Amino acid sequence: MKLLTMLLFMFLNPAVEEEKTPIYQNTNYSYEERAVDLVSRLTLEEKESLLGNNMAAVPRLGVRQYNVWSEALHGVLTGPNASVGLQGPTSYPNSVALGSSWDPELLEKEANAIADEARAIYQTGTKGLTFWSPVVEPVRDPRWGRTGESYGEDPFLSAVMSGAYVRGLMGDDPDYMKAVPCAKHYFANNSEFNRHVGSSNMDSRDMREFYLYPYKELIENDDLPSIMTSYNAVNHVPTSASAYYVDTIARRTYGMKGYVTGDCAAIEDIYTGHYYVETAEEATAAGLKTGVDSDCGSVYQRSAISALEQGLITMADIDKALVNVFTIRMRTGEFDPESMVTYSLLPASTVNAERYQALAEEVATRTPVLLKDEIVAGTDDRALPLKASEIKSIALIGPQADKVELGPYSGRPEESSRISPYKGISDYLAARNPEVKVTLASGGSTKSKSNLLYVAYFELTKTDGTVTRYDATKFSACSDGITVGSGMGSEEQVRSIDDGSWTAYENVDLTNVDKITFGVNIPTEGGIIEAHVDSPSGNLISTLEATKAAGKPVGGVYGASTPMEEKVLRLGVNEPKTVYLVYKAAEDDEIDPATLKAAQESDVAIVFVGTDENTATEEADRLTLDLPGNQVKLIKAVAAQNKNTIVVMQTLGCVEVEEFKDLENIPGILWTGYNGQAQGSAIAKVLFGDVTPGGKLNATWYKTVKDLPAITD
Repeated sequence: MKLLTMLLFMFLNPAVEEEKTPIYQNTNYSYEERAVDLVSRLTLEEKESLLGNNMAAVPRLGVRQYNVWSEALHGVLTGPNASVGLQGPTSYPNSVALGSSWDPELLEKEANAIADEARAIYQTGTKGLTFWSPVVEPVRDPRWGRTGESYGEDPFLSAVMSGAYVRGLMGDDPDYMKAVPCAKHYFANNSEFNRHVGSSNMDSRDMREFYLYPYKELIENDDLPSIMTSYNAVNHVPTSASAYYVDTIARRTYGMKGYVTGDCAAIEDIYTGHYYVETAEEATAAGLKTGVDSDCGSVYQRSAISALEQGLITMADIDKALVNVFTIRMRTGEFDPESMVTYSLLPASTVNAERYQALAEEVATRTPVLLKDEIVAGTDDRALPLKASEIKSIALIGPQADKVELGPYSGRPEESSRISPYKGISDYLAARNPEVKVTLASGGSTKSKSNLLYVAYFELTKTDGTVTRYDATKFSACSDGITVGSGMGSEEQVRSIDDGSWTAYENVDLTNVDKITFGVNIPTEGGIIEAHVDSPSGNLISTLEATKAAGKPVGGVYGASTPMEEKVLRLGVNEPKTVYLVYKAAEDDEIDPATLKAAQESDVAIVFVGTDENTATEEADRLTLDLPGNQVKLIKAVAAQNKNTIVVMQTLGCVEVEEFKDLENIPGILWTGYNGQAQGSAIAKVLFGDVTPGGKLNATWYKTVKDLPAITD
């Protein structure tokens, strides 16, 4: 009788049974209602542990550990994982390449495929579904280190292409997102060297028509679920501390719903870079009250409770941030039965499947830009397309002839999926005219002559063993372009060092000096440090070869300095002097005679040149627009040997071409961005006319870097 009464009561009061399922697990409620319920069940300590990109697990509530950070700019950023049966993900052409296609439908197709692979990887439990892509900032200056990550210099083009990426990644299910895009870097982060301390200053019209326009379009038209606040300040207010930029403009004016993350250490920069506030607690309060929901770093997760106790924030500030993040996590289906989630059944075999390898090649055929196609000297034929049936020999020359340059923030596919130009062209000709002699002469170098190294200090050791340290950033004079910064590290270093740059230090006591030790960080190839007395060309007292070739330690763009020691030639100097540190690039390699012989003996010579991640990248702008290394010298030398020289450039953006673009023996020039894992098979189809190169430049190409104002202008 008691059981019958209970059942009858439940039948008449169905809400009682429903209450047994927590609201956050009940799919009858909205995602936001469920997120509010979940957050209300958390302890204060649990809340603090969830305020970073690395969100802790809460086992008692069934909340798994989750990392909000991941990248998928042109392929999911991960590598092969045999333990869970995963191949390396497909790597598609990068953003600057896609921008040159001017084809949003193509990009949406690519992003949809990236999301498929993201879902398949997610099913293995090795990665989340929130991705910090795309980069929507227009390219204001071609020297920006992240030019290759942007779709172009025009805000309309950037918005249209970014919108395609956002739609493709999110999918078209009305209830669940396939994956979560995040537009970055909000906003006006167009130089790397000063991004942690600098301010991008502009008027309201410039702000809205150029820098904010892509964000407005994505939020209003594509339901953008996430943005990332940048490191820099705008008009002297850090973006991560500006309620006007984040809340008033992005949320209230444009109508953004979703979460906001700070770039990694952007919250820390509020007090350690911009000195906008004084403490970690104040930075936490500034970020949370601004509307930055997640701190990629550890400031929130160290200081939120302390900020609460000091009265700088309220519990509502913490709860609002967590609700925003958990609402998006719930929109991926993370808290729902797999049977309800449309995208939950993609197997591991989806990753780098044949259809995606084919798509990578299709996209790569649509991005190359034909810059020059003229009559070959002494013939009636244009340089391109090449005719496989008429060629007897072809030389493939240059540092990128047998290399696959993928660019940053992408998957790392299996080696078997990476097709270099040499492999692609060799395979193409083997299938159509195996009689053609293909010669590989991958001579040439991409060694950078800018951003050579960073210098933190130098120490003088005297013959009696005493040591005096000098802070290299406290110079009394310097050449143009020198900067000082710590980047994402904590050590201040002299940066933006070009070939021929120098810094000067007054009253350096050289009495009985025996050796000099430099604190050096080598972010790319490195260079040479010469110590001179009285002037940059004065008496040379020491030379340090701080290069990879010399086997010196490498720190990288985020690294700290390493001590490197050399003897000092005193030259009778035993008094305080002004010491000049002069920085030089290593000498270019000579052009291999075998390379020139291959060019001379072939019907056509194709020179594959370009840039790589040592030329410029995150934390490192370009100081020059030259092709790095001896590549211009190589192009001219090959052209002197072969009247049918074709140049194929694969770069992160514009490069100076004035020295070779009008040479008679170079009738053909092609350009593309980093063109993905299938770049070799794609370029073969373009060169031999299977596909017409239909790409168009997406940014201004300058004759010389001298045409540009300061990158901070």
